[in-house]
Amino acid sequence: MKIILLDKIKKLGDLGNLANVRSGYARNYLIPQGKAITATKKNIDIFKKKRTELKTELANILSEAKSRALAITELRSITIYSKAGDEGKLFGSIGTRDIVEAIASAGIKITKNEVRLKNKLLRSIGQYKVDFQLHSEVTAKLNIIIAAK
Repeated sequence: MKIILLDKIKKLGDLGNLANVRSGYARNYLIPQGKAITATKKNIDIFKKKRTELKTELANILSEAKSRALAITELRSITIYSKAGDEGKLFGSIGTRDIVEAIASAGIKITKNEVRLKNKLLRSIGQYKVDFQLHSEVTAKLNIIIAAK
């Protein structure tokens, strides 16, 4: 299926590129997410008229992601308190939701989808480096310190 990309997509191309992808990938992911439209003659004409508008919108999204990444790296570390046993194991675990809430209390908005945990859950006291994928081109790192209550 031929599509026109409305966003920069890894391994496919940049805004405005024509790409040939599998129809399921286009119908189930790219088109519903607003990252592509089908490459019909009508859509190509519409895209040519809106190209500069879309470029400025993407530039705004990128600059906002860069400013959020700068704010996250300026935090350097954040501490999350949780109940733990004598050996340092947590009663429960710390997940993406807990990390999002801790960062939101510092005044930075992120979503659960932007948090990249290697082991999905943090289950013991200690210090962990957590990655944040804020945009396809923008990442940030933050030290998460888990301490006992």
